[in-house]
Amino acid sequence: MSQRKHLTNSEAWKIVGRLQGGETQAEVAEATGVSRSVISRIWNHFLETGSAGQSQRHTTAPNEERYLTLTARRHRNMNATLLQQHLHLASGTTISTETGSTL
Repeated sequence: MSQRKHLTNSEAWKIVGRLQGGETQAEVAEATGVSRSVISRIWNHFLETGSAGQSQRHTTAPNEERYLTLTARRHRNMNATLLQQHLHLASGTTISTETGSTL
């Protein structure tokens, strides 16, 4: 049974660099000891997003979503920054005003 190894962002960027340098996916896979499918996924992710590494996405919990929804409905003049501050005071959770993801 093969062992799974999570690549760091810097390892993913090194793979992208090798591919941009002209090496084939098969050559990079053999040189790095990573499967061809992983190399392909990293390359496709880079082509689609411009990023090689995986971002850490944190989402708000259902109870935090409920709190934000109710607060926004009760106080319709609140902007995202004020909602963020209210949630932080109520629960100690800090969220992004752009994405709504927890930080």
